[in-house]
Amino acid sequence: MDYLSLCLICKDENDYLSEWLDYHILMGVDRFYIYDNESQVSLRESLKEYIERGWVVVVDIPGKAMQLYAYDHCLQTFGANTFWLGFIDTDEFLVPKITQDLKEFLKAYEAYGGLAVSSLFFGSNAHIIRPAAGQIASYTRCTQSTIGEYEVIKSIVQPGMVLMPNSPHDFIYKENAWCVNEGFLRVDFQRFPKHTEKIQLNHYFCRSEQEIDLKLRRGNSQAVVWPRQRFDALNLTAIYEDTNIHQTLEAGFQQAGIVNSGFVEFSMDGLLEKMAILACTLRSAPLELAAPGIADSFRPELTGWLYIKDQWELATDRADFYQQIQLGLDILKLYPHYLHLYVALAIIYLRVNDVTAAWQALSKAWQLSPNNNYNILCGMSLYFLYVENFSMAENTCRLVLELSPHDMAVLGLMVQSLIGQERFEDALKVGVPVLELVWTPGWELSAQMGVNMVKKLADYLLEKKDYALAVRLWEAGVKCKPDDVNSMLELIRTLLHAGDKTRARQVLSEAQALEPRNEVVLSLLSSVRDYDGSSRLSVPNRKKRRH
Repeated sequence: MDYLSLCLICKDENDYLSEWLDYHILMGVDRFYIYDNESQVSLRESLKEYIERGWVVVVDIPGKAMQLYAYDHCLQTFGANTFWLGFIDTDEFLVPKITQDLKEFLKAYEAYGGLAVSSLFFGSNAHIIRPAAGQIASYTRCTQSTIGEYEVIKSIVQPGMVLMPNSPHDFIYKENAWCVNEGFLRVDFQRFPKHTEKIQLNHYFCRSEQEIDLKLRRGNSQAVVWPRQRFDALNLTAIYEDTNIHQTLEAGFQQAGIVNSGFVEFSMDGLLEKMAILACTLRSAPLELAAPGIADSFRPELTGWLYIKDQWELATDRADFYQQIQLGLDILKLYPHYLHLYVALAIIYLRVNDVTAAWQALSKAWQLSPNNNYNILCGMSLYFLYVENFSMAENTCRLVLELSPHDMAVLGLMVQSLIGQERFEDALKVGVPVLELVWTPGWELSAQMGVNMVKKLADYLLEKKDYALAVRLWEAGVKCKPDDVNSMLELIRTLLHAGDKTRARQVLSEAQALEPRNEVVLSLLSSVRDYDGSSRLSVPNRKKRRH
């Protein structure tokens, strides 16, 4: 029986696989189950050497959006042959930091159903065309580890403790089994605060500009179409140098007796060569199970689960909260230990003003995980804010922030809880840096939440006649909702209080360009010309436009 295997599904990524395989062989992986999703050149041909050496099993899986089907098929077909089974992609590399052996690293987590590994997202490093040196050597700049949008995990699971995949990132576990991160914190969903002190997952999401274009045209095995803006936004924030993977490899090379192999001392091409040479000296144990040629049948449990998830997404798009509640209750009849769903249901109950049911759902989740569970605490923060128990909302937010200090959504909730207690000065200390960051690519905070916070804090500042800070906040508010004329009108009012008629006229012109016939904007055009700052300018309520 193998100790650690990896499952992968890919389409037309043949040229990346040697680097991916050699690296993970050196990190201690015993076997690779690779699902070929209609690659133009068969992976059996591309990976013939690895197959013959016993490292790779190739299974054909035709069709669209087959990633979760491949993962479930691998669990059911090969799960009994391995203690741990990880699920990552060809642009993702597991990087242990306290040892060069993933098997040794995983020993500490054998009591749990899975290990959640936090991702670091890497940009293009200004590469226009695909670099010959490969991904590890060529891409060294990643996003800040605390940016909320990129706080996602990938999973290494014990197949015997798993029911099925929930997404490419997380799984549904059997009763009394769950996933933890490197610090043994329970993880119940694909988004989780980043912890990368012991292990990280390098996700070379962008690669070069050439490869971004190819990825957008090709699509992928999950039927996800990333907008081009997603890659551009990531490249803007991928400015932090991270060479942990190089240090891990260097330690492995030295342990193997390869001298003068310092990363800065050999050519970029040399890294691929050294990994290949060293990987070729290792052999995999004989496979104990026969490999199917094609995956053409799938469990009804998975197809049923994916159907329910599709219905949930449709209900979400329609804002049909009652349909979501019914679907959630149906799921819990099948999987009453599915903790994350209780939290999701609690939030939906709040949307329909059923605070009793919301608290019952959160209480049930707490019974399943009574410690400082990140998901549950986030749900409780929303609950206490909704029922206007602002003191408890603040306390709960502080507990969440101990787990995730830069969680923008929770920081936003914290500001609202402080405003609710009329502690405006405390709210400003937290809120100003948050509001000035929320429009930056990668930072997550509801645009409407941002504007609402700006409104309350700026009104307080206007009463104090702190016009300069009020202007800063409304500048941030406009960036939160750049097409919202109401926010622009508030900014204009604040600018006039500050005596900045030039900037006020500029913003008025921008508002007029957005809505040329807006009556409030038109009336202000003449008012601004005569305004001398000696009295408060009245901005009339904006009439609702008819559609």
